[in-house]
Amino acid sequence: PSLNTMADERIDYATQKPEALLERIIKASSNENMIVADFFGGSGVTAAVAQKLNRRFIHCDVGINSIQTTRDRVKELNAEFDILEIKDGISLFRNPAQTMDKLKTLIKGLSENENLDKDFWFGSITDSKLGIVPVSVPNLLDSSSKMLDIVAMNELINQGLNTLDEELDVKKVIVYYIDIEDIEAMQKFIKEQNTHTLIEVELRPLSELLDEVKIEDYIEYHLEQKEQGYELEITQFLSDRVNQKIKAYNEKKAAQSIKNGKTFTPISISENGLECIEYISIDCENADKNATWESSSEIKITKNSFVIKNGVKTKEFWNGKITSSKKPLRLKVRNICGDESVIDLN
Repeated sequence: PSLNTMADERIDYATQKPEALLERIIKASSNENMIVADFFGGSGVTAAVAQKLNRRFIHCDVGINSIQTTRDRVKELNAEFDILEIKDGISLFRNPAQTMDKLKTLIKGLSENENLDKDFWFGSITDSKLGIVPVSVPNLLDSSSKMLDIVAMNELINQGLNTLDEELDVKKVIVYYIDIEDIEAMQKFIKEQNTHTLIEVELRPLSELLDEVKIEDYIEYHLEQKEQGYELEITQFLSDRVNQKIKAYNEKKAAQSIKNGKTFTPISISENGLECIEYISIDCENADKNATWESSSEIKITKNSFVIKNGVKTKEFWNGKITSSKKPLRLKVRNICGDESVIDLN
């Protein structure tokens, strides 16, 4: 059910399945030219095998890493495909770890409260009339938290509210949610079940909080017209998310080295930070930020620092530049943590 860690087809995706397994399933249940759909597509093995077996494919996944991984995978197979984005609030999961890191600064007045059970409460805000107001936030790293259902609400009412210390004198809690199937039915359920406390439970959609928030990396670039077209050079790249990951790794390894009596050389980032980039693409067709991305030219940097130019593997090292025959209108950069930033070049 899982892929051998030494397999040649491995692309370092946590839930990647062997192609041989999907080949057996697809051959047993479809004919050539039929459509094979995988609605929790992960590493894209279903789409890749379907392409190899002359089937059409539909790949769906909530995670941007899955979409990017699959896109790169089927592009190497010369597959023809479109990428469609469903804008229904699910985009909150696009950069979940990064979003969770920033939530405490996005909810006005939110702060940590050591008197609250962290299994239920993200923190609290202080209201001049109500006093301490605990706040519950869905875990964006867990896709099952997308829907706030009766089971989750029942647990919060019958267990979460009971964790609130009487000394805090809580009169109200705020529960942020991604989606609710029937909000009126949920409010009725809360009223019926919350009879053992006088605490008000207020529901708030998380999408309203994050609609206008964009967390992107800092990118400096230089665009120049050449005889053969255009050349765009990235001269500086800074990513808080990547820096945090590296800092945490260095601290962990340093502590282990002290314990084991070994020497540890911490990971450091160069002055321009270009090694923190794994993929860049330029769109020469669409200037509208809401338009479907058209990759006119792209570069992917492998873990061995080699360059894949427009799907063609090379033994070249990236020099920070990407070229195109037409003038670039938008630039997309993906860091090594999987977060994407898009810049309007107009």
